[in-house]
Amino acid sequence: TAIPGTVGAAPVQNIGAYGVELKDVFYSLEGYLLNEGKFIQLNKDECEFSYRTSIFKTKLKDNFIITKVNFRLSKAPKFNLEYKSLNDSLSNFAESELTLKIVSDKVREIRNSKLPDYKILGNAGSFFKNPEISEKQFSEFLKKYPDISYFRNNDKYKISAGWLIEKCGFKGKREGNVGCYERQALVIVNYGGATGQEILSFAKKIIDEVQKNFNIRLEPEVNIMQ
Repeated sequence: TAIPGTVGAAPVQNIGAYGVELKDVFYSLEGYLLNEGKFIQLNKDECEFSYRTSIFKTKLKDNFIITKVNFRLSKAPKFNLEYKSLNDSLSNFAESELTLKIVSDKVREIRNSKLPDYKILGNAGSFFKNPEISEKQFSEFLKKYPDISYFRNNDKYKISAGWLIEKCGFKGKREGNVGCYERQALVIVNYGGATGQEILSFAKKIIDEVQKNFNIRLEPEVNIMQ
């Protein structure tokens, strides 16, 4: 699905796209515990997966090397088509016609249309997490902003961070060598020569503006090393 990275790094971030995350097909993993000098195995619960995080970003941060990941796949998968763009792209297919390859190809097609090639235009993909709000908060939010882009996640709602950023006027905006990608406001790009501090300063402006306009505080999805 065009998510850059490696199999070993995937559990760290609990990578995902369009309503499906690694934890949905994860079984277990093996790795090396640095402080004890031994290999151990962790199951799904022990990895403490959540939205774009895991135990490897908290309790085991900088203390664990993943060496093997085991997946459990379904012979009869259930497709998550809650995202409007994905649902629309599959509108010509009957539900009985859908296959993993068809859905995967469509996700890749959508992502490639929105995300720049990091080898050409420096970026880390989605810079911010999609914020989650309660059903009550969402009802009030929807009254004010009926065109909001969102995704339901059990008893909560994920609001599109890209939509919030775009509504604040950052889509395609550039300041020096840093900016928001013209096709996807959620992606901060380095046009060449930008320092880490310049990128962080630009990101803070986005966070502050979204907070001011929507009373929602965005959290970085990227791992910031300082």
